[in-house]
Amino acid sequence: MSRPGFTAPPVWELVRRDGLLIAGEREYKDARFFELRLWANDGATPTGKGVTMPCEAVGSLGRALLNYATAHASSASLGGS
Repeated sequence: MSRPGFTAPPVWELVRRDGLLIAGEREYKDARFFELRLWANDGATPTGKGVTMPCEAVGSLGRALLNYATAHASSASLGGS
Protein backbone atom coordinates (compact mmCIF):
# COMPACT_ATOMS: atom_id res chain seq x y z
CA MET A 1 0.00 0.00 0.00
CA SER A 2 1.34 3.42 -0.90
CA ARG A 3 1.30 5.97 1.90
CA PRO A 4 1.36 9.72 1.34
CA GLY A 5 4.55 11.63 1.85
CA PHE A 6 7.01 8.71 2.00
CA THR A 7 10.10 9.24 -0.16
CA ALA A 8 10.69 5.46 -0.34
CA PRO A 9 9.03 2.34 1.07
CA PRO A 10 9.01 2.39 4.89
CA VAL A 11 11.99 0.70 6.52
CA TRP A 12 10.01 -0.92 9.36
CA GLU A 13 6.42 -1.80 10.25
CA LEU A 14 4.80 -3.39 13.28
CA VAL A 15 1.19 -4.58 13.30
CA ARG A 16 -0.68 -3.51 16.42
CA ARG A 17 -4.24 -3.90 17.60
CA ASP A 18 -4.89 -0.18 17.01
CA GLY A 19 -3.07 0.14 13.67
CA LEU A 20 0.43 -0.06 12.21
CA LEU A 21 3.60 1.49 13.57
CA ILE A 22 5.51 2.63 10.51
CA ALA A 23 9.04 4.05 10.31
CA GLY A 24 10.50 5.74 7.27
CA GLU A 25 11.60 8.92 5.56
CA ARG A 26 8.87 11.37 4.63
CA GLU A 27 8.64 14.72 2.96
CA TYR A 28 6.27 17.56 3.77
CA LYS A 29 6.40 21.07 2.32
CA ASP A 30 9.84 20.38 0.79
CA ALA A 31 11.29 19.27 4.16
CA ARG A 32 12.56 15.70 4.64
CA PHE A 33 12.48 13.99 8.00
CA PHE A 34 12.39 10.51 9.52
CA GLU A 35 9.33 9.47 11.46
CA LEU A 36 7.94 6.64 13.55
CA ARG A 37 4.16 7.00 13.60
CA LEU A 38 1.01 5.04 14.35
CA TRP A 39 -1.21 4.72 11.27
CA ALA A 40 -4.88 3.80 11.74
CA ASN A 41 -7.48 2.27 9.40
CA ASP A 42 -5.27 -0.61 8.27
CA GLY A 43 -2.33 1.73 7.75
CA ALA A 44 -4.19 4.26 5.59
CA THR A 45 -4.39 7.23 7.99
CA PRO A 46 -1.53 8.77 9.99
CA THR A 47 -2.41 9.60 13.59
CA GLY A 48 -1.03 12.27 15.89
CA LYS A 49 0.84 9.59 17.81
CA GLY A 50 4.39 9.61 16.53
CA VAL A 51 7.87 11.07 16.55
CA THR A 52 9.69 12.95 13.82
CA MET A 53 13.39 13.73 13.72
CA PRO A 54 15.98 15.08 11.30
CA CYS A 55 17.25 12.36 8.96
CA GLU A 56 20.76 13.10 10.26
CA ALA A 57 19.71 11.87 13.74
CA VAL A 58 18.76 8.37 12.56
CA GLY A 59 22.34 7.04 12.73
CA SER A 60 22.77 7.90 16.41
CA LEU A 61 19.31 6.51 17.22
CA GLY A 62 20.19 3.30 15.35
CA ARG A 63 23.40 2.91 17.37
CA ALA A 64 21.49 3.49 20.62
CA LEU A 65 18.86 0.91 19.64
CA LEU A 66 21.55 -1.60 18.68
CA ASN A 67 23.26 -1.09 22.05
CA TYR A 68 19.92 -1.56 23.80
CA ALA A 69 19.10 -4.70 21.80
CA THR A 70 22.54 -6.17 22.48
CA ALA A 71 22.27 -5.50 26.21
CA HIS A 72 18.71 -6.83 26.33
CA ALA A 73 19.67 -10.01 24.47
CA SER A 74 22.55 -10.56 26.91
CA SER A 75 20.32 -10.14 29.98
CA ALA A 76 17.61 -12.37 28.46
CA SER A 77 20.13 -15.17 27.86
CA LEU A 78 21.17 -14.91 31.51
CA GLY A 79 17.59 -15.39 32.69
CA GLY A 80 16.72 -11.69 32.99
CA SER A 81 13.61 -10.12 31.51
